[in-house]
This record gives sequence, structure tokens and C-alpha cells, in this order.
Amino acid sequence: MSALVVINAGHHVTTQDLGRPNASHYGLTQGGAADWHAHCWGQKLLGNPMTATSLEIVLGRVKFRANQDLTLVLTGADCLAEVHSPQHIVAKQVQSWRPFSLKKGQELHLKVPRSGCRSYLSVSGGFAIEPFLGSTSTVERDGVGGLNPGQPLACGDSLVVNPNLSGDLSNLKPQTIPRSAIPNYDGFRTVHLLPCFQFQQFDSALRERLLNQIYTVSAQSNRMGIRLKSSDSETARLTQTLPSLISEGILSGSVQIPPDGNPIIMLSDHQTLGGYQKLGVVAFRDLAKAAQLRPGEQLRFKLSTLPLERLKQQAFYRYFDL
Repeated sequence: MSALVVINAGHHVTTQDLGRPNASHYGLTQGGAADWHAHCWGQKLLGNPMTATSLEIVLGRVKFRANQDLTLVLTGADCLAEVHSPQHIVAKQVQSWRPFSLKKGQELHLKVPRSGCRSYLSVSGGFAIEPFLGSTSTVERDGVGGLNPGQPLACGDSLVVNPNLSGDLSNLKPQTIPRSAIPNYDGFRTVHLLPCFQFQQFDSALRERLLNQIYTVSAQSNRMGIRLKSSDSETARLTQTLPSLISEGILSGSVQIPPDGNPIIMLSDHQTLGGYQKLGVVAFRDLAKAAQLRPGEQLRFKLSTLPLERLKQQAFYRYFDL
């Protein structure tokens, strides 16, 4: 039975979970939620397993109608969501990062977020989507996963909730999120970087320029990668001196340096092979923050160490039982 109907598909909405980590030998990318922090907190607040499916919503402007009583939560970018009821003139405001009820016949309206790029809508019980290679994640470049394989949600699409697991707030085990765990997506970002083995192949002058620049996020960014821009022509000139590289396996967070000297941070839907030199890999703790960057926003890189970042990633995995 249809539980939630898309009545306005907005900019871009896809079904996402933790992705397909073992699919690269098929030539398929991992996919999955671009912001694991927001996705995992959405599931935790509802008592779902972390492998449950959420809806990744880019820049809001989405509307849904409930065909049954649901318990939902919105995490990630705050879209100033409202619940509209046929019997009420005034809409009810929805607070992000806190579970709320959506009754049969009510509509959930999302606006453009104040800050951040991606919002995640999760439902108690999880959305029932047929998995492909063990995941419901939509990867458009591969044409796999999701309600309509390889396609974002469209107006009129109906989503089903796993039966026996959904319910109202009265049946929900209370879960709260510490205020300190709610990200602030405003302002300038510093993204921690782990140097990879190719780091030493960069001339010292080029390394310094790449690490000390302030970059602007390009409008050509998407789930494959965040394209950065700088106005430093000297960096582009020095990049031309990099040795050629045979294409090799690549992973989320890799920072590729193409010939124009403008880095690309690989995201969830990155290609499985890359032929550009890599400066390093964005630390796991900052990859979620990077995924929330909007075109025109700025960032800089800061070197970190593997032992420190490994501890932070392990702590995240333990907390969410991954």
C-alpha cells in the first residue's frame, strides 16, 4: 500500500542507503548517501537499522502527501518544512533532527534550505524499495537502484513503508540528538585531508599552492564530485608538470588534480577508475560536510594524520553500529 506520494519532485530526490561497497569489480560505483552523518542520525532517531533507506533531497522544494499515518524525521540541511492539513489554514512548522508525525491526508512541504545542500527524509520502518546488489541506492550514472532504477523520484511516484515496522510517535522509543551533533552548514569550511602516496609526486611549490588556496565550489558539482575553482593561474601552470598516470581505482573523498589545477573531490557516485593525480583523501569526518557545500561556497584544505582520522572514523562506526 502506498504510504507517501510525491506531489512535487523539486530539484532532485533519490533513494539512498549506505551503498554497494562490494560492487566496484562489476564496474559499478558504491553510491549511497552523500552525507552519512545526516543519513545515520535519521535512522537512529527512528530506531531503524542504519541500512534503512532514506530520501536524499537536493535544495528542497519537495512536497509529499501521506496516505497513512507515518513517523518521519528530517536531517541534514534545514528546509523550513511545514505540515499542511486540509482542515487547518495555518501550517505546522517541522523541526529538523527531531521525529514528527504526518497523518493520513496531510502534506509535507519543504522549502529551499537556509544553508547546506542535502536533506534526508527517513520514515519509521524504512522505505520498502527493491534492492539491487544488496542496496536501494539510486546511481544515475550506472542506471541502477531506486524506485525507478537509476532515476530520481518524479511527481506521482508512490513510496511504500516496510509493514510491521512503521508506527506513530506513541510506539517510538525516544531518541534524541545532542545539540553538538547537529552540524552548522553556514560559512567557510576547512576540510581535513590525508595525503596519499602520490602526494610526494607533487612539486613542493605546487603542494603549497594547492594547500594554501581558498577554493569556490562550482555549479558543475554533483553526486559524482565537487568541482572546485580558483583564480590562481600559477597553480594551473605547475600542474602541467605532473607525470602522466595510468587509470587506477578510486574511492569516495579522493581529491583529483586535473590539468587545470582545480581539484575535484570524489563523492558517492564517483567513477570506479581515475587517471588524474591525487593530492589525498578527504577525512571521513569531513566528507559529510563537503557533501553539504553549495555552489559559490568556499573551502580550504588542511593536512591531518591517519591515526587521528582513523580514531574518529572508528568512533562513528561504533556509535552507529556499522
